[in-house]
Amino acid sequence: MYRTTTAALLMAASLTLLAKPAIYREGELTIPAGAVISGQGSSYFSNITLGAGTDGSFRVTGATPNQLVAVDSVEVLIMESFPVKVSLAISGALSVPCKSLLPAAISLKGNAFHVVLAESNLGPAESCIAVIEPFETTIPLEVQGLITR
Repeated sequence: MYRTTTAALLMAASLTLLAKPAIYREGELTIPAGAVISGQGSSYFSNITLGAGTDGSFRVTGATPNQLVAVDSVEVLIMESFPVKVSLAISGALSVPCKSLLPAAISLKGNAFHVVLAESNLGPAESCIAVIEPFETTIPLEVQGLITR
């Protein structure tokens, strides 16, 4: 789990949950959620903690992995507007009905978007019937400035 670099985790985390800020307190940086996107695949983590070193660097001291969701279809929606608006209509399945879809982690490299979708974890005392739960979601993509005529 900790094979990734702190820089990659921080960069992906900044794209993940804009509603909840990272908090630095008493030598520890807590990030609510983040994704690691690499050539070997993608991972999604919650409750990421980074410990501060005496040299100003950070190292991952803890993170809770989240399971990625199964995606059945992705449709690109291009709105006839100015400026152009683009969204992804995604359908798939959560592993059980007691989990919820977490905010998408979106990364842009070159002209390709990489979207990571994960589901919440069950609490230690929670149990849930093992039935696949379908979902549908729409994810807006920030394309302003990317499209040239």
